[in-house]
Amino acid sequence: MDTSPTDFSTQYHLPRPNLEPPFNITRASHVVFTARDLAASRDFYTEVIGLVVSDEDADTIWLRGLEERCHHSLTLRRTAGRPECERIGFRVFTEEDLDKAKIWLDGSGLDAQWVEAPFQGRTLHFNDPMGTSVELCATMEGRPRLHTKIHLHRGGAAMRMDHYQVLVPDVMAASKFYMGLGFRISDYIGVEGTDIVVGAFLHRKNNPWDIVFLTRSGPRYHHAGYVVESTNAIIRACDVAGNLGFADAIEHGPGRHGHTHSYYCYMRDPDGHRTELLLPGIQVIDIDDEPVLFLASPESTTNLWGLPPPKSWVEQATSFAGVTLRRLTVEGGPMTAEEYLASRLPAAVVAELASIGL
Repeated sequence: MDTSPTDFSTQYHLPRPNLEPPFNITRASHVVFTARDLAASRDFYTEVIGLVVSDEDADTIWLRGLEERCHHSLTLRRTAGRPECERIGFRVFTEEDLDKAKIWLDGSGLDAQWVEAPFQGRTLHFNDPMGTSVELCATMEGRPRLHTKIHLHRGGAAMRMDHYQVLVPDVMAASKFYMGLGFRISDYIGVEGTDIVVGAFLHRKNNPWDIVFLTRSGPRYHHAGYVVESTNAIIRACDVAGNLGFADAIEHGPGRHGHTHSYYCYMRDPDGHRTELLLPGIQVIDIDDEPVLFLASPESTTNLWGLPPPKSWVEQATSFAGVTLRRLTVEGGPMTAEEYLASRLPAAVVAELASIGL
C-alpha cells in the first residue's frame, strides 16, 4: 500500500498545542539507566556509539555526545538487579521555569519532588499521567565540545542526544498531556480505516522529535536517538561493533525511515537498552507547519527501504524503575521483519523453519 504522507486530517481529532504553556521545556536532554556490567556498557557507549566520558566513579558513569556542552546526556548506574530506566530528562529554559513547573505539577496532582542530582542544578522529579519517570533541570555543569577534535572520535561519533521513544497504551492521552506543556506534533500514524492514532512524534526544539509515543503496553522506555554527522558514521559504528564483539547488538537497520525523515540504525547495549543512531532531522519551526498523517495497516511498513523492524524491536523495551506496567488489551501491531519474510517465503520453507523453532 502507499504509505506516503497525507495532508493533516481532522478525522483523528488531534489535540491542539498550548502555545502559552505553564512553563518552558526546551528539549529532550538526558536519560538515566542502570547497568549490571559498567565496564561492558562503557565499552559499548564509548567505542561503538562514540560518546565520551565526562566523569566516572566506581558505581556511575556520566557520558555526553561530542557536540554537547552539557556534562552528560547519559548516566549509567551500577545495579545487581534488573537493568531499568530510572528517568528521562528534559531541560527547561530558566530557574523560574522550574518553580513554575513545581507549582503547576503539584496543582495537577502529579506530586513533583526536588532532588539532588550530580552535576545538575536544581532538579525536579515527577511521573507523568502515563507513569513515565521524568526529571527537569534548567542548568548543568559544562564541558568542552569535542566535535572538531577529530582525533578523539570513536565508533559512530555520536554528536548529541536528540529524542526518546516511549511505549504507552494510550498515545492520544500521552500526546495531550505534553501538548498542554507546549509540545507540537510533527507527524503521527493513524490506522487505515479508523480514527485510531498509534504513533505520535512530538517536539519542542526545531526538529520533528523530542519525545515519540507508540502504542504498546507501558510505560516502557524504547530508545534514545543520538544524531551522527553522516551515513558513514552509522556504517562505522556497525563495523566497530562487529570487530569488538558487539555484532549481535545491531538490532534493526541500517535503513531509511519514511515517516520520520531519516536514516537510522538501532543497537542494544549489554543490558538491552536501545540506542538509535540517526542523521539530523528536517526543521519544523513555523506555526502553520501542521502535523502530517501517515496511514498504517498490518501489512504496511513506513520505511522507504529496508526490512520492517524485528519482533524484538516491536515487543521489547526497558522498564521504568518502580513504575506499574499497564497492559495493552487490544491485539495487533506493526508488521515485523519475521512476518514480512515469512509472507514471501514458500510455504514449505516456512513450515521447515517453524519445525526447528525459527
